[in-house]
Parts: sequence; C-alpha cells; structure tokens
Amino acid sequence: MPLRVSLIALNAAGLSGVPRYTGVLSRALAQVSHEFPGLDLRLVATPAGAEAIAQNRLRTQIVHPLGLDLGRGAARLVVEQALIPFLGSDLVHYFDVYGPLLSPRRPFTVTFHDASICYRSLAHFGRFQRVYKEHLYPWALRRAARIVAVSSFAKQEAVERFQVDPKKVEVVPSGPGFVPARDAASRANGRRPYLLFVGNLTRSKNIPFLVRAYERADVDADLVLAGRMADGTNEIVDLISHSPLRRRIEILAAPDDATVDRLYRGALALLHPSRYEGFGFTPLEAMARGCPVLASDIPAIREVSGEGAMLVPLDETAWVERIRRLVGDAALRDDLRSRGLDTAAKYSWETTARALCRLFVRTGERGNRG
Repeated sequence: MPLRVSLIALNAAGLSGVPRYTGVLSRALAQVSHEFPGLDLRLVATPAGAEAIAQNRLRTQIVHPLGLDLGRGAARLVVEQALIPFLGSDLVHYFDVYGPLLSPRRPFTVTFHDASICYRSLAHFGRFQRVYKEHLYPWALRRAARIVAVSSFAKQEAVERFQVDPKKVEVVPSGPGFVPARDAASRANGRRPYLLFVGNLTRSKNIPFLVRAYERADVDADLVLAGRMADGTNEIVDLISHSPLRRRIEILAAPDDATVDRLYRGALALLHPSRYEGFGFTPLEAMARGCPVLASDIPAIREVSGEGAMLVPLDETAWVERIRRLVGDAALRDDLRSRGLDTAAKYSWETTARALCRLFVRTGERGNRG
C-alpha cells in the first residue's frame, strides 16, 4: 500500500518567502508524483491556496478559512492542530517548522529555512509569532522524523542553534524562486536606468545601509525598492524622504509577480545587502531573468549564488565602489548576466520535489522497520 503523505499547505496563497516556497513546491510535487508509485501525496490547502498551486494530480482537502487569515499566526496554528487527527495519513509534511502538538505520535517531517527566530535584531516577528516559534521550534525539530534543510548553511544553523542530530537533517535545496510567466515582458519598460531591491521593506533586509551606499555612489541610475511593507517601513520611508536623492528613489509596495518579473528583466542590477538568509530566493530569481546581482557575502548567499553573483562584504565603502562599477561597466554587467544564468540553471523545483519525495520514501521505510 502506498505511503499516504499529507502536505500541509495552508499558507500557499502568500507571496513572501515560505508561502511562496509552499505553493511552488506543492505544484512541483504534483508534477512529479507519478514517478513515485509508492507515495500517495495529498494536499491540504485553503481555496485560495489550491488556486495558487493550480494542480489537478493530487487529491486535495480544502480547508475553508471561515474569515480567518490562515497565512500566518494564531489562526493557522489552531486550524493545523485541529486538522491532523482527521487526515488519515501515514506521514505529515510541513513546509516550515511546525508539528502535530495534539497528535504527538503522528510521524511528521518539517522544513527548516533559517534560524532567524534566534536573532532578535534581524527577525521581524510579531509578539505572538515569536512566542510560539520559540516554543514550537525546539519541540518540532526534536520530534520530527526527518528535517529538510533548504541549504547546507540552514542545516548548520539547525544543528548549532537547536542541537539537532545532524544525521536527521537532509539538505534539499530550494528551487529558483517564483516561476517566470510564459509571456514575460521584455526588458524595455519605459523607466530611466535603475538599480533594484526586491524583498520585505524592513530593517532586517538592511535597506538603510543600501540607501546610504546608493547616496554616496551618486550614479546616473534610480533606485527602486520593491516589496511588502513590514516592521520598520515607516523608518525607511522617513529616511528616504530626507535623502538628498529622494526624487530618484521609488518604493513599490507589494508588487505582484508580473511586476517583479519585469523589474528584474529591466534593471541594471539587483542590489541585495541582506545581513542574514537561510537560502536566498531573490538573487536566484534575478539571475534566472538575466539580471546582474550584487549581494552581501554571507554564507547562504555564497553557497547558493556561487560564481553567479558579485559578492561583497557589508562594508559601505566597498558597496559604493561596486555600485559605481556596475553602473559604469556594461561588460561587467554582461559577464555577471552570463554567469548568473548558468548558476540559476542548476536549480529547479522539479529537482527539489523529487528529492523531497525520495526523503518521504526513506522515512516511510524507516518507520516500517521501527
């Protein structure tokens, strides 16, 4: 009898990192599921999540939110816990670090993206979200049958920060961010030359550092900040309003995928000065669209981007110099564009999905032996 695996995808309709990972990987799992006859994958999603995943190969259990926001927070936690006893599955898989608190004997696997909860200066969690993550992470990571780490750096963080047995953690790299639209726009978009930032508009993404470096570089290119408003956004808006280059800095709040796709394709370069990542979708998304990347030289970005990006320590003077070089040197941008495309081609969601399915199979075999 096939191993019945419930894929908990209640957050799949969201656009930020983990919800995007959930939705795109769920679709890829549906696409490769026929290759694994020993698995019976079952999707658990909201109506909006099921629509975002857009698959017709997996049996789907629709959870109606009844006016609740199941993308994050208390409502999702409560609904997930109430659902588990009724799923009738042999294994439950979470696309983040969660666990069946009300059914502690139910075998489950989790996905570890990063240890940002351990870094108060970097994380942008609300009070409730922080409290339950601080309690749930150690419990779930200790009890999970297997842990999926999205990068080798993420595995290292799980082992060092939560004392997880490294033998229980398997690295399954993520795919290259959101999938380009088939009718993606050309590079021409009517804008002046611009440099691009994509991500949450928060202190944790180091935007004040980026704005200061851009001001000092004083290049003939605008700066476009595209992302979701979150903690610290007002501080960032105030910083820009007092900038001597404020007329050349634009904030695009909560752009959709089509807009972000066009921005990547038209930018002189992506600037990604993040202080911490567990994987780093954004540089890969940019590289997959032929956008040169300047990013901070931190472990996860170094691991994922390799030779495809220009990596620079988080030193403001060094960033000023690199920004000037990128804007003024078309040959350098062409070289980065070529290397980035080669790097991004090494990643695919189908490869991630197959690796995850193989992990499910091994987990089931181990459970049968036990």
